[in-house]
Amino acid sequence: MVVDSMRAKVDPMLLPLAMKFSRFSPDFISYLAIIFAALTGIFYFLSTPYFLLGAFISLVLSSLFDALDGRVARLRKISSKRGDLLDHVFDRYADIFIILGITFSIYGNVALGLAAIVGVMLTSYMGTQSQALGLKRNYSGILGRGDRLVFMLVAIILQIIITGSVYVSGLRLDVSTVLLIWFAIGGNITAVMRFLDSYRSLS
Repeated sequence: MVVDSMRAKVDPMLLPLAMKFSRFSPDFISYLAIIFAALTGIFYFLSTPYFLLGAFISLVLSSLFDALDGRVARLRKISSKRGDLLDHVFDRYADIFIILGITFSIYGNVALGLAAIVGVMLTSYMGTQSQALGLKRNYSGILGRGDRLVFMLVAIILQIIITGSVYVSGLRLDVSTVLLIWFAIGGNITAVMRFLDSYRSLS
């Protein structure tokens, strides 16, 4: 929520970069975003320090291109519902690719990974469903997409530095599993918060 609330301040900062990329189609930039997201998942799955560094770099690039495609479309005055649909579908696949990479890495946990995916998907669904019902797109809650990005970037760096783990009630905990737990809990809490916010607005 903290990062998502800064969108208005970040947008003008991306304008010069969007102008440089304006010669490319927004759809092409969206494809770059999903490709780098898939690479992030693959690099995290491989999990050596060098691959984790690669995951960090590819995640930054994926997020950058994801932020640019819509801005380039608006800059070129070619924004469309089709482009918005493509962007949202790619965003969900990007989330899944990255979380699956973490889940099936040597640091991951399948049950926690599935719970994290449920939380992330429901968070996004509740945000867009609000708009589908005639309200504004809902960015409320404690764990928006921008927040997840920051947590993932920090987690990758910490995972490179902190390679050990501890066991709590038979569950192995390391940086990556803690990240999955937070995505599962924070994501589902955010989904509920968005549901309640939209529900109250409709009543």
